[in-house]
Amino acid sequence: MTRNASVGACLIVASIFTPIQGGSATVYSNLCRYAPKGRMVALATRRDYNDGAEIAGWRAHDQNCGFPVYRLDLLRPRISRPAHKLIAAWRFLTIDVPLRLRVIWTVWKLIRRHGIEVICIGELASTAWLGEFFQRVFGKRMVIYVHGEEITTRFDAGSFGASRATHLRAADAVVAVSRFTQRVLVDEMGISPDRVCLIENGVDTKRFSPGPDDPAFRARFGLAGKRIVVAVGRLIARKGFDQTIRAWPRIFAAHPDSHLLIIGDGPQRASLQALVDQSGVAHSITLAGALSDADLLSAYRSAALFAMPNRTMPDGDTEGFGLTFLEANACGRAVVGGRAGGAVEAVQNGVSGLLVNGERVDEIADAILRVLGDDAFRARLEAGALAHAQAHSWEHSVQIFQNLCERLQNKGGKHG
Repeated sequence: MTRNASVGACLIVASIFTPIQGGSATVYSNLCRYAPKGRMVALATRRDYNDGAEIAGWRAHDQNCGFPVYRLDLLRPRISRPAHKLIAAWRFLTIDVPLRLRVIWTVWKLIRRHGIEVICIGELASTAWLGEFFQRVFGKRMVIYVHGEEITTRFDAGSFGASRATHLRAADAVVAVSRFTQRVLVDEMGISPDRVCLIENGVDTKRFSPGPDDPAFRARFGLAGKRIVVAVGRLIARKGFDQTIRAWPRIFAAHPDSHLLIIGDGPQRASLQALVDQSGVAHSITLAGALSDADLLSAYRSAALFAMPNRTMPDGDTEGFGLTFLEANACGRAVVGGRAGGAVEAVQNGVSGLLVNGERVDEIADAILRVLGDDAFRARLEAGALAHAQAHSWEHSVQIFQNLCERLQNKGGKHG
């Protein structure tokens, strides 16, 4: 891609950004990393919005990532319990308003410094107001990036859920990461199809690629000689890690050399550890927490299989795409995913992996056993997995996003 000097830069605003591990963080980082120099700027946080702790490794990340990243402690208030209306109003005046003013001032300085013309909102629920402010007051274009769960999850009446469509309709364009998300935007949110831009998630095939098993990684986690089934993601219910743990005793009985390695952190960690402790096979399951990029690559390459049997939760929360499926595929690993949300697009059933009903423990166990128990079948899936990943490189996705930004600026109005 060559830069058109008349085209301004795009600012991505996201609380969840690398080095935090997760699908959306990876998406926003790669939109910046693969863009032409000077076309992308990121505004992120120094602290985790759940617990307020400083994000490990953010300084080293920002120094070496190859694009400008600016950070505030937080871009939105930390999550708090519902309060009395008077207390909520007091919090808004004393916490929300000062924070919003700091964010506005920071964005204004970045607009002047980098020639920002497009503001891409990475969190519909918490920062749509920011894009709308600069759109209305300063004429900047606003793009909202939608993954899936933020529009499928049902909220109580009177909460943010009631205003999602209003925020989405205010955008100059809305990006959907999968056809599933695109359908929800059009059919349930009422967004005009010509204002929805489909940009399927890509995978960094330069970083994620086939490679040798890592004995040092195995030794550190006590996995020498084990057949590793790896799972990667934020520890939340829709990922289905709990169901994999429930299925594991049956898998371990058939393959005593197998080991389940779950990588990631999140609010479900304590309950998952309790399930592990009650499983009867706790010695064959490891909750590794968040790992470095190098360790994550070693985990994929050392694994026999990747498993994340995602499911749609009762409140509508579901997987918008499932980038980790492609990461595992790019390392030549077959995957087991859930037949829910956008995962049905990320996983080619019978080609790059297997799709299962994430609510059925027996079906999850059957799929994992089928792959582990048939070397020829697993080899066919691994070949299909690698081809599937190589057809979804980030260069293509970033080109579509850059074209969208340029089109919005040149048209001077709504996308489409």
